[in-house]
Amino acid sequence: MKDLLLIALFLGAISSQAFAQEKPIFDYEETKHELSLDVDPIINGNYPSTLLYRRHYKTKNDKNVALRFGLNFSSDFRTVETDFTPINSTDFQNHFYAFTIGKEWQKNLTTRMMGYYGIDLGFAYSGSSSKPNADDPAFITTQKNDSFNYSGIGFLGMKHHFSRHFSVSAETGVSARFNHSIYTEKRGISVEEKNETQSIGLSFIPLRAIRFAFHF
Repeated sequence: MKDLLLIALFLGAISSQAFAQEKPIFDYEETKHELSLDVDPIINGNYPSTLLYRRHYKTKNDKNVALRFGLNFSSDFRTVETDFTPINSTDFQNHFYAFTIGKEWQKNLTTRMMGYYGIDLGFAYSGSSSKPNADDPAFITTQKNDSFNYSGIGFLGMKHHFSRHFSVSAETGVSARFNHSIYTEKRGISVEEKNETQSIGLSFIPLRAIRFAFHF
């Protein structure tokens, strides 16, 4: 379904080139602000967690551009009961926080369709931990993982306006990232052990987001 939506946006732009000279139904001179929610998780049966704010403006050369500020966050706390006699239960925690800032350049394609491209710079933190609950400390093994991610993402997208104030967009991208992870483990009353790893990666993101936006 996600792939079909992306294809439909691009085909809609191509098939409507004959109307590109008509006045668009949207005017970012009047609706400079845009707040959008990534609905891709909803399609997959999950809760949405990514917000994006755009501030539209024109350059000195009369080009349409926008500054972008993104926020992604999620947290999960769980306690799992166990039948293993020394351990009563285990507490699990998972956290994810990410922030992006970027700039995009825009091109009106039809009265309702816009193409855009740009770059986002981002920072993300993810953490997870597990801690058993037991009367005897010797049976407690605590594990914790912290990951810090720095990225640069080049993106390309299409946006369709239903009306002046509402639109839907989809974008693809390429990401270059640096990751620093710290794994910590403590077994019973022994000394805490720590292991750090670093990695660099480059990846293609076929469908980065499907955003439903409100313009004001």
